[in-house]
Amino acid sequence: MVTAGADTFFGPSEYEFDSVEGAILGLADDQEWAGKIDVKREFALSQGSIEVQGGGKVRLRHKTYDLTAAIYDGFDGDYTLADVLGAQSYGLADVEPQADGPLVRRFFEQNFSSFELSDIDTDFESAVGDYDVSEDIFAGYLLGRYDNGSLRVIGGVRVEHTRNLIQANFTELLEEGAILDGEELEEDTLIVTPTSFRRRYTDWLPSLNIRYEARKDLIFRGAVSRSVVRPNIEQLAPIFLVEQNDEGDREGEFGNPDLLPYRAWNFDLSAEWYFGNNAVVQGGFFYKQVKNFIVAQEFEDITFNGIFASEAVIPINGETAKVKGLEFNYQQSFTFLPAPFDGLVLGFNYTYTDAKGEVDGRVVPLPSSAKNTFNAMIGYEKGPFSFRVAGSYRDVYLDELGGDADEDRYVRDHFQIDVSIKYKVTPNIQVFAEFINLNDAPYVAFQRGPGGDRLLQYERYSWTGKFGAKATF
Repeated sequence: MVTAGADTFFGPSEYEFDSVEGAILGLADDQEWAGKIDVKREFALSQGSIEVQGGGKVRLRHKTYDLTAAIYDGFDGDYTLADVLGAQSYGLADVEPQADGPLVRRFFEQNFSSFELSDIDTDFESAVGDYDVSEDIFAGYLLGRYDNGSLRVIGGVRVEHTRNLIQANFTELLEEGAILDGEELEEDTLIVTPTSFRRRYTDWLPSLNIRYEARKDLIFRGAVSRSVVRPNIEQLAPIFLVEQNDEGDREGEFGNPDLLPYRAWNFDLSAEWYFGNNAVVQGGFFYKQVKNFIVAQEFEDITFNGIFASEAVIPINGETAKVKGLEFNYQQSFTFLPAPFDGLVLGFNYTYTDAKGEVDGRVVPLPSSAKNTFNAMIGYEKGPFSFRVAGSYRDVYLDELGGDADEDRYVRDHFQIDVSIKYKVTPNIQVFAEFINLNDAPYVAFQRGPGGDRLLQYERYSWTGKFGAKATF
């Protein structure tokens, strides 16, 4: 609420041009080469059979990103929000005055020669996002499979060796007045230092799977396995971004080339009941012990890889986490109904997950893990025509750790409706249409505090439509 100076606060001519940013080149290149070999042999037994299988796989991945930006922070003339004023469009509350995006672009293009390029900001943005990461994985496995009809047991071990070469830039932007090597800077200064890290590690991953068919319509499954999930390349890239003002405060964002992969033991039990020709109900229980889960955390007054920052966001490994939950799934096609209702299909699945981990002595929800999720679907499929309406729900989840619980960042629960339509014009040609987020569900991030939730981010994207045709030969 504005209690004084409303004319100034809401006056578009009071808001002068600050800067405009454009990407001249944003080149992402992701190359992956893979090859594998498998051999197996089956041995007949008096009851059932045993199959032994082994093989190897190589995956070589190289990902680079090269950004060339252009930042303009000066305008030769009078340029205010009044020149590009738009209508109120924010869904959460009235926020005015607002800029009209197309008018801003048109003004910039028509008056391009009057804008001034900021060399230092341009060089900063162009250097900070660049990286070059290689990830090579060499794997081998050996397994045995026993099958006697009603009982199937598969057990084996897989070994994976991972090698990384990780390169990026340590980028420092020091404002005029900051201290460098004991001297006060007379102008803004940019320092770009290439960085490079190498690492390698090996994982042994045993597994055992059991399938038992108690009746033709009733199946039980059990499994125990060890798994590994590697960090995203963007998290590994040693991108060190530091901005220092004239008071010496340094704000930073860091990639972490020392991130360890998730490593987990997984235990699963499930049952499936096929109560009709096209109908199934499934239920299950799962439990996981996770080490080295990854979370983005805010830090104050930290030195990371020899670089000091007053405030920094860094992806780190947590200590241990335990995940347990229940799953339920129902799918049915009502082909037994009289026409035209024999094309009706229904589906519903629900997962409850209790996931908690430990970071620096704090017990927190496992990042990006929602407690409740479900998908509900109703559709019609008959002949060449297919139509489906689906609703998807995801509960609130932890997105980023702060210095304490009040500073943790969460993402609000989300429910959206999607529709898909398909029609086979001929056996080889299909036309389709897809509509995503028809109910315009927003993205909301917040912090939990003693006085209530504090809004951090609110975004609406409206719906997305996709139309096309598929041809098979």
